[in-house]
Amino acid sequence: MPGNVKKSFLTGVFVLVPLVVSVALLLWFFEKVDGLFSPVLDGVVRALFPGTSHVPGTGILAGLIIILLLGTLARNVVGKRLLDALDRLIQRIPGYRTVYSTIKQLTNAFSPESTKSFKEVLLVEYPKEGSYALGFRTMTVEEGDRRLVVVYVPTNNLYLGEVLFIPEGDAVRLDMSIEQAVRLLVSGGIAAPRELRRMQGGA
Repeated sequence: MPGNVKKSFLTGVFVLVPLVVSVALLLWFFEKVDGLFSPVLDGVVRALFPGTSHVPGTGILAGLIIILLLGTLARNVVGKRLLDALDRLIQRIPGYRTVYSTIKQLTNAFSPESTKSFKEVLLVEYPKEGSYALGFRTMTVEEGDRRLVVVYVPTNNLYLGEVLFIPEGDAVRLDMSIEQAVRLLVSGGIAAPRELRRMQGGA
């Protein structure tokens, strides 16, 4: 198998596997929750409405409520600490932690909390002179008398990448929303606009 074909195939495998595993686990979760809660909810429905038979989807509804509650829990301080403790516990499980970490990185990249940390879209010279990459500014730091921009540059879709510290004047601020940049990266560049416009007043 030629080198480029082999590399493309392996890249496809690493992109597909976390996605398939995530979907499979989500379907498994809904199936188990449906089987667990359907009898209870069906009993409640029959008590309220005598003569009513099984109502399909009640367990799935319960699953959606559980996900909503977990999301609410994860957004407050106490809940975040509990989930962080659970995360550390799972990370200690040999074998499973590799799959878990991969799936978590993938889902975290698309979570609202992650995209909130991206302040703006930048064009930076990377990985070599004369070559440019799309990145996200996460913050600005001071280094002596210089201001450095902290830029996250995705190198494998969105869930793996490099963190760069570059002079603020070397970063080109693009007139592009975070959502547009994410679509561009996920599409492999197909969704790129015909013109990359700089922000007014940008470097």
